[in-house]
Amino acid sequence: KEIANNAFAYNPTLETVIMEDGVEKIGANAFRSCTKLTTVEMPDSITEVDNACFRDDNNLENVKLSNNLKILNFQTFTNCQNLKNIELPEKLQQIASTCFWGTSITKIKFSKNLQTLADGLVFPYKLESIDTSENNYFEFKDEILYTKDLKTLVLALSNVTSVNIEESVETIKNAAFMNCDSLTTINIPSKVKKIGVSAFGNSKLDKITVSNGNDYFSTDERYNLYNKEGTILYRCFDKGNITIRDGVKNIKHGAFETSGITGITLPESYVGDTTTGWGTFPTINYIKLPKNVKNINKYAYYNIKSIEVSTDNPYLNSINNEYILSEDGTELYWVKSDLTDIQIPDTVKTIKQYAFMNTKAENIVLPSSIEKIEGGIISYSTSIKKIEIQSNIKQIDIYAFSSANNLSEIIIHKEAGSISGSPWGCTIGN
Repeated sequence: KEIANNAFAYNPTLETVIMEDGVEKIGANAFRSCTKLTTVEMPDSITEVDNACFRDDNNLENVKLSNNLKILNFQTFTNCQNLKNIELPEKLQQIASTCFWGTSITKIKFSKNLQTLADGLVFPYKLESIDTSENNYFEFKDEILYTKDLKTLVLALSNVTSVNIEESVETIKNAAFMNCDSLTTINIPSKVKKIGVSAFGNSKLDKITVSNGNDYFSTDERYNLYNKEGTILYRCFDKGNITIRDGVKNIKHGAFETSGITGITLPESYVGDTTTGWGTFPTINYIKLPKNVKNINKYAYYNIKSIEVSTDNPYLNSINNEYILSEDGTELYWVKSDLTDIQIPDTVKTIKQYAFMNTKAENIVLPSSIEKIEGGIISYSTSIKKIEIQSNIKQIDIYAFSSANNLSEIIIHKEAGSISGSPWGCTIGN
C-alpha cells in the first residue's frame, strides 16, 4: 500500500515505474534522482505523493497522475528537465512550492477544483500560458495569473515585457515577477497593501513606482521600494558600496538582485527579517552587521568575502571575519567560503543550516563537541569530498549533505545503527 521515503532514491538504472492498483501512498524522495527514469504511471488508488518524490529525475517525460490526488507536494517534479506536458487531476486542490520548477512545461490547464497555489516558484520559467477556463478560483489575464476576484496577483509569466496590474489588486504574492527578465518597470496600484518576498526579484528591473493614494508603500528618489514607514526595504536599486538608510529594520528576501553592489553597510536600526531569513544578496566584498542582529542564515551570504560584526553586538561572535558563531560559541552560522582549511572552535555544538555552503575546502573534520548538524550544511560545494563526524553526534537533519555533488565519503565515529536518517540527501550512493 505504501512506497516508503527514499525507497528508490538515487537509483541510476530505473527507467519505468508502473504501480498496480492498491498502492495508496508514495513517500518523500521515493524516486528522487533516478536519472534514467522516463515513465511513471499511477493508479487511481494513490491519494498521497509526498515531498520531492520525483525531484531531479531529469529524463522523466511521461507521467500519469492518480485522478484522486488532491495535493501535489513540495518539489514533486523539481528539476525534471524533460517533463514538457502534464495533465492535472480533476480533484486536485493544491500545488505546493516549486512543484514544477525546473521542468520544461510551457502550457498548463488548471482543473476546476484547484484553489491553492503555494507562495514561491510553483511553475517553471518556460511557462507560456495558463488555461483557467474551467477553473473556479483563478483568472489568467494579460500574461498574469490572478485569483478570480482579481484581488491577488499570483504570478506574471516570464515572457511579459510590460504590465498594467489590475487596480483591484490588494496582494502581490511571493516571487510574482521574479522570472520577468524583460520587465524593467512596475507600478504598484493604490489598493496594494501586501507584497510577498522576492516579488520583484528579477535582475533587469530598474524602476518601481507607487500610485498616488497608496497608504502602504513608498519609493525614494532612486525608486527603492519601502513600506510607508520606511522600516522595511523590499527592493533596492543602488550600486557600489551602499549604505542602507536609517530606520530600516528588515530587508525582504530578493531586495538586492541588482548587479553592481560591492558592499553593504546596514543601519543600527536593522534587526533582520524574522519571517523569511535575511534575503538573497549578490556576490559582494563585505557586509557589516549592526548590534541588533541576533542570527544569520548562511544561504543569504554564501558568496560574501567578509562579514564584519559590530563589537557592540551581544548576540554574535566573529572570529577574524572568517567564522560567525552565537555569542556563547555553541552555534556556528557562517564560514567564509574561500577557506580551504576549516578549523571549527571546539565550543560549537550545532552546525547551523547552510553553514559551509559553497565552501572551497576539500575535507572537513568536525570537532568532538558537535552534537547536531542541520540541513544543507555543504550545499553547492563543488570542492568538498570528505566529512568526518565524531562520536558525540546526536542528530543529523534530513538533507544535511544535499547538493554537494562531489562528496563521496562520510565517516561517523559511532557504533553502526546508532544514528538514523541516511541518506541525508547525499547525491552519491547512500
